Amino acid sequence: MSNKRLQLISLILLVLSVLTELSDNQGWINYSNPELAFGLSLGFVLFSLSFSVKIIRQMGIPKKEKKQSQLLTLITAVYAFLVFGIELI
Repeated sequence: MSNKRLQLISLILLVLSVLTELSDNQGWINYSNPELAFGLSLGFVLFSLSFSVKIIRQMGIPKKEKKQSQLLTLITAVYAFLVFGIELI
């Protein structure tokens, strides 16, 4: 897969996580088990991070693509900390 495609998949997974959290918090979707929304959202974030890290670890990629993936990884990590870290406290 190309790096642009992996970045797009990573971004889509991050958006899916945000939408899952919003649907749970706003009551758009009634999940029978509250842990289901948490698990889905966490899974989306973990896969998003894995795709971004895969790009960052590649050798010889253009600096622009690497910087974009690093920024996406930072945004995803901050989002994950704010949503999941604070929720567990």
